[in-house]
Parts: sequence; C-alpha cells; structure tokens
Amino acid sequence: MNGESVTIVSRDKDLTQLVSRADTYFDAIADVRYGYDDIEERFGVIPERMADFLALMGDAVDNIPGVPGVGRKTAQKLLKHFDTLPGVFDNLDAVPKLKFRGAAFVAESLREHREAAFLSQRLTQIACDMPLEAALDDLERGRPDLSTLDAFYDAQGFGRMLRDQARRL
Repeated sequence: MNGESVTIVSRDKDLTQLVSRADTYFDAIADVRYGYDDIEERFGVIPERMADFLALMGDAVDNIPGVPGVGRKTAQKLLKHFDTLPGVFDNLDAVPKLKFRGAAFVAESLREHREAAFLSQRLTQIACDMPLEAALDDLERGRPDLSTLDAFYDAQGFGRMLRDQARRL
C-alpha cells in the first residue's frame, strides 16, 4: 500500500496472493514468517499464481472443487511449465507429453473442466481494484475505546475474558 510493507497474519494460503517483495506472510499458528520468495518454497507457486494453483487443484476449505485428477504436485508442474491457468489451457495438446503419471488423463480432465477451472480462478482470486477511502494514518492501530467495548460486550453477553484482553492491550 503506497509502497509500505505489510504483514499479512493468516493461515489461509489464499491471502499469499497479496504478498509483494516488501511484505511478510505470518502464519501465527505455526509461528512462521514467509517472505515473497519463501511462498513458492512453502506452497509450490509464486504469490501471483496462487489463484491459478487453487483453481487447478481445488481448495476444500473454500469449497473450490478444482480439476479432477489435479492435485498439488500436478498443479505445480502445470504452472511451472505453462506459467498461468490460461497458459495451461492454451497448451492442452502439450500436457500429455509432460513427464508425470497420468498426464494424458489430466489433459482430458482439463478439457472437460475448463469452464469450472476458470470459474474457480475467479472465486479464489482476491479483488485488489476496490477503492480504499482511508488514509494510511487511519489504519494505524490505536488504543481500544474501553467504554464502547464494554457496552458492546454487555449487549452481546460476552464475559470477562474479552474485557480483560482489551484492557491488557
């Protein structure tokens, strides 16, 4: 954002597509930080190809079916060889010649599920062209408004744990 580096805190691999060379992806559960170049090592594709990758192999967590017969390794090979999802479909005749088991089956499955693959890509791709009507200063973390939080907690029937956490912040 405006040349600022950011840290994306999530375990959701979909969000890696937002990582630029200046950014960090932090999996707080595993307590591991990934830079741009680490994303490919961890997930098998560069951040810009994550939506293509998920469209090919699917994502059960987000109910994205993927292309039958295409798992993680096959999706990695296809994108390594053809670069993008459109590149894969532009070169379907070359897929059976690739060196992996079931390449001919995968080519046929891709032919049959082309429309679903591109729909999956649209579903997994994060829209980055939305206007953000906030200045960078507006996004700075501030002190919690304890009286507003207390009123909200009371209205929702929340207990002391959240109140205590807000006070610690």
